[in-house]
Amino acid sequence: MVVELGKFCMTGDLDPALQVDVLAAALHLDHQEAKDLLEFLAQKLEQSLPQATTVTRSGGLFTKNHPVKEILVRFDDYHYQLTREKHGALTARVLKLVRGVVLKTTEISVDQWTAELAQQLAQLAERSAQTRQALNKFVLGD
Repeated sequence: MVVELGKFCMTGDLDPALQVDVLAAALHLDHQEAKDLLEFLAQKLEQSLPQATTVTRSGGLFTKNHPVKEILVRFDDYHYQLTREKHGALTARVLKLVRGVVLKTTEISVDQWTAELAQQLAQLAERSAQTRQALNKFVLGD
C-alpha cells in the first residue's frame, strides 16, 4: 500500500507510529489549506467512514447554506466531537465511553483532536482491510 500526501509518501512498510505522524501531518496541512476545517473534515469523514460519522448541520429548511455545526466520529471506547460554537470558534472534545455511557468528556485543542483522530484511524486500519480502504479514500479522496 502506498499513500501519497503532497510531499509525504506512506507505504505499508513504514513503522505504524510513523504512518500516524504522516497522517496527522496531512490532516494538519489540509486544515491550513481548507477554507473551513469543519466542512472539509465532514466531507472526508462522511465519505470514508459513513457508519462511524455523524455530521450535524445548522440552518433552517428554507436557507441556502447548511454549514456544519458538529462532527462526531465514533470508535469503540472513544468518540471525537468537533463543534462550531455560536461565535465561530471550534471546540474539540473527546468522550470516554464505557458500555455505551459517556463517563468523561475532555476538551482538547483542535490540533490534538486531529492527531488523536489520526491515531484512532490508523489503529482501526491495522485491524480491518475495509477500514484501510476507507482511510486511503480519506487521504487520497475520490
